[in-house]
Amino acid sequence: MAAVSSNDCSSIAVRLAEPADVPVSAENAAADLMTTTSPDPAEADHTSEPEGPPPLKRLPLFSATPSGLGKPAGWQPWTVNRNKIPTRYTLAEVDQRMVLHAEADSSASGLYVPLVGREPGMLNWTWKTRDVIRSADNALAPREDSPLRIFVAFDGDKGSLSLKDQLMYEMARLTTGREMPYATLMYIWGGRKPEGSVVSNPHTERVRMIVVDSGTRHTGEWRCHRRDLRADYRKAFGADPGKVVAIGIMTDTDNTKSRAESWYGDIALD
Repeated sequence: MAAVSSNDCSSIAVRLAEPADVPVSAENAAADLMTTTSPDPAEADHTSEPEGPPPLKRLPLFSATPSGLGKPAGWQPWTVNRNKIPTRYTLAEVDQRMVLHAEADSSASGLYVPLVGREPGMLNWTWKTRDVIRSADNALAPREDSPLRIFVAFDGDKGSLSLKDQLMYEMARLTTGREMPYATLMYIWGGRKPEGSVVSNPHTERVRMIVVDSGTRHTGEWRCHRRDLRADYRKAFGADPGKVVAIGIMTDTDNTKSRAESWYGDIALD
């Protein structure tokens, strides 16, 4: 398991370099990343419900999104609960690069990218926050907030889950309109718990969080991280992971009724 400090961002920057075939126009900014082509309209089943966006081969980089687009190409909105106020996400140029700006005010929502199933590798990213939620405690439902989260969704046999978890999954589907993954590993900026802590989500054992930054010591600084997904999954869940099927981000302050402003730099898998 590896965590790269904010003093070693150069190694992360090299790993975040985008392949040369990235599209440059807003219209096709995500098309090159897809694994499937759009079906022939004549052959489409118009009576069926939409199945959501097609999975992508790799994560679109915020820094590669065409200027003026406003929203990051290839990233889809993720609703925590239809009754929640959504967090505001916009692209912004910070420190001479394009990043994702998150503004939360008693709100909760995220963005995600569905991926073609791939073996867990190393996850690389940079992030920065202006605000740390001092009253947050991710082990307690009434205070489960974070100014920065990156979540990784894993595939698995949902039929092996307990009846309690299966009922919870069905409730989540009805509430959010989306299927929950078999297991989710989150990396968070914690309010109080020390770095390296593993925290179980207070609502379900199928979501585990690892605190990679904590407290106010590094607020206002770019923090750079490189994590071994397989090792972290084993640490969090005590088992081997399935394939990675999605990556997402979320800044949320709905439970503590607070405000947070944060920035996400590029995220990449290798």
